Amino acid sequence: MFTLYKRWDAERELAPSDIQFILSPRDALNMASIFYELDYLKYDQRNRILPHSVPKRLRGVYHRFATQPYKRKRLSEYDGLYDEVKWDLEHGWMVGVNTKEKWDHFRNPFYFDDDSNLIYDCFMDTYSECFQQEVRQLYEYTLNEHQGRKSLPTIKHHYSDAPIQYVPAGKTINSKAVGRLLAAGGIYNGNIEGFRQTAEQLGGDAVKGYDGVLDETTSGMMIAAASLLVIRNPMAAKELTSYLGKYKKAHVLLDDINVSELNYVRRDRAEYTVLRGEFNSSVRSSFLRSLSDHPDAVSTFDSNNLLRLADGKVPSGWQVHHKIPLDDSGTNAWDNLILIQNSPYHSALSKTQAIITKDLPYNASTNVLWPSPNGVIYPVGK
Repeated sequence: MFTLYKRWDAERELAPSDIQFILSPRDALNMASIFYELDYLKYDQRNRILPHSVPKRLRGVYHRFATQPYKRKRLSEYDGLYDEVKWDLEHGWMVGVNTKEKWDHFRNPFYFDDDSNLIYDCFMDTYSECFQQEVRQLYEYTLNEHQGRKSLPTIKHHYSDAPIQYVPAGKTINSKAVGRLLAAGGIYNGNIEGFRQTAEQLGGDAVKGYDGVLDETTSGMMIAAASLLVIRNPMAAKELTSYLGKYKKAHVLLDDINVSELNYVRRDRAEYTVLRGEFNSSVRSSFLRSLSDHPDAVSTFDSNNLLRLADGKVPSGWQVHHKIPLDDSGTNAWDNLILIQNSPYHSALSKTQAIITKDLPYNASTNVLWPSPNGVIYPVGK
């Protein structure tokens, strides 16, 4: 079960092998808001937190889907306990641990390599150096307390052990960008040779892109589940802008895609129905009319389709898409809408988004990688 520890309690309670199951500060805070009482208003003089201790554990909550996580009050409001726990987690003064779940690349920032050395490889790392340093000091303390007995190497469970299979689909996909994406998959899945063989089969510049990744400093390679491959190069790339989707068994490379981490919380169905009704009745048509004289529309559509836009109608083969879905926290604001071509782009995008969300519960939040196109029309000029 997930447990919060103050640093000094962790020194006493944890074994060296437990360090690999420390959650990232973000995931630990999310779990703490499920299993612990983080609302300071629920405490009084008779029911208060002892100094230098963790918040009180909620009774009757035995798994992460048992209750709604506590959400911080509005930023303009005081929420001292929540903010204190968040600060302590981000600086390593408190850690969240769950030794009952399998190690996960996206949630567990530490692992033991083949030589049983502790390695820090945090997915989407935005934390201060203090967090890593405090956990390393904690590890050294537990190691000393256990007569220097190191942990066995971490057992990593991957989403897939098979490389991407290429299916020709009219236009050959063999660019360096695809090679880099294949390299990300090879590194993450521990199947570098298999993924390189796929790059060789593609030909063109795919192998150059693949080998280029392995020659560069590319710590933090990552791959999301459900056919989503993205690459982060901290030495060169500031954004994740490539997405490899699937359409009719063929892989489709979409450029100019924003891949961001999203805390996905499924919206109440009644509220969702209202928003969807507003979109269908008025928002879609008004958004389309706003595009009729947009430069991207002029360079993409012929005169007949521009007239359709002016009438608030969707051009044939296109549809209006919510970048952040109404199912989550998305709105009907125009900056959350995009006119996207159905085949293959919207089909490939929707397929992955559906797979990402199909197992997400309605009573909990989950961090996911979410692909969404940039701009108001996608693709432009095709």
